[in-house]
Amino acid sequence: MITLSQYAQEVIILKNEQVLFCGNNEKFLDKELCKDSNENNGGTAFRIPSLVNANGVLIAAIDKASSGADWGYIEVAIRRSEDGGKTWSKIESILVPPARETKIGDEYYTSAFYIDPCMTVAKNGDIVMLVTYYPECKGLHNQKLLDKKKAAYTSVDGKMTPIIYDKEGNFYTVRENGIVYDKKGEKTNYTVKTKTNAPYYEIGDLYRDKEYMGNIYLNGAMGAKEIEAHLTFGAPLKTPKRSYIFMTKSSDQGKTWSEPKDITGDILLKSDSTFLGVAPGNGIALKDGRLVFTVYTLRGGSASIYSDDNGETWKRDTTQKYIGIPGEWQCVEAPTGEVIGLSRQNFSGKTPMAISYNNGVTWEKKKKTKLYACKCQKSFIKYDDTYVLSSHTCKKARKDGVLSIGKFKTKNGKTTGIKWLKNVKINEGFFAYSSLTVLDNGNVGILYEDSPSSHIVYKEFEKDELFSF
Repeated sequence: MITLSQYAQEVIILKNEQVLFCGNNEKFLDKELCKDSNENNGGTAFRIPSLVNANGVLIAAIDKASSGADWGYIEVAIRRSEDGGKTWSKIESILVPPARETKIGDEYYTSAFYIDPCMTVAKNGDIVMLVTYYPECKGLHNQKLLDKKKAAYTSVDGKMTPIIYDKEGNFYTVRENGIVYDKKGEKTNYTVKTKTNAPYYEIGDLYRDKEYMGNIYLNGAMGAKEIEAHLTFGAPLKTPKRSYIFMTKSSDQGKTWSEPKDITGDILLKSDSTFLGVAPGNGIALKDGRLVFTVYTLRGGSASIYSDDNGETWKRDTTQKYIGIPGEWQCVEAPTGEVIGLSRQNFSGKTPMAISYNNGVTWEKKKKTKLYACKCQKSFIKYDDTYVLSSHTCKKARKDGVLSIGKFKTKNGKTTGIKWLKNVKINEGFFAYSSLTVLDNGNVGILYEDSPSSHIVYKEFEKDELFSF
């Protein structure tokens, strides 16, 4: 048996290995690796994978970006496999933000952008995806640009309603069917487009009567230098610059996706300030059908949100604002009913853990697990009622990916944590964000970053090799 102190010495047999997403810009990716790019998998840059098995169909989601940065023009794209990962569909963008400017010369400019997809499969078979969304800014990379003093939602007739602002700071509310009301509660001649055709880049378009006025998620009017790259421009009424959480669903195993729905108002706390983000990778569906997704802030730590109607409405506990574990995290449901969460470790050392005894509503911070990984998101999934899996970086850096196999620990009929049994080497060299899923044949699929910002690899691990102790 390989222990945690014997770092990932085992090399297992891989049944399948493919480059699912590959950058074609040598500015971000080594020239040799760019050769892996083709019409089916190519783009400028890619980051942040999410992978699920939707009743026999594999869905791989990714940030499809215009640069290697975590800001700028970023779409959410997918590829599908109907044969267990042997072959995959051509890359397709399913969520496209409005863009004022993507690139002029060698310089990349800000735009609205999606980032950090997270998926799970609901009990009814729907694929539910949450994603973090930003209006035109640099997101977390320039917090001075964010609107710390502007509220993004207000309650109207008991429903949280989006707020938009004019340049003088007067506020308006966006109500049913996108109709805009002024601060006196009177209907204006403005409407915001909330329903449109895929890939939904017109979401947020503002009209005055029938005249197009720009997009509420973009900053300013088109300038002289923006003519060549321009797609649209900023509206006179704008949403506050902060992070938002949008949801989209697929009821046909990823062939089509619903309009992105802003769920932020239902789960946002004032203490979250300008950032509440989805922890990328995988959410979970509990045995009773509840969907649980993990979110995080920069102020108080992490939290969870949940839905009992397959994603139509969302809730967040307000008695316990934050859990006290840092950053991005993922969770699994134990066979005894507890929900266990493992977080990103922002420093070297053991991984923080939390346990929920009420189906993901509130959490207790527990003793750290004996799982070592440097600062990076880790994937954490349940294999079956005995075993769990986690893919993560090595102890010292974003490199040398490791697949850790553990089993649930129980005491007095309750699950108390994870006993880690074995480490398996995923790769050598760069390794960062990853996402795991269990295949129909019992094997395990992983989608992971094996080069900064551009090279996303899919591998399949043989179950017999994984679980030979």
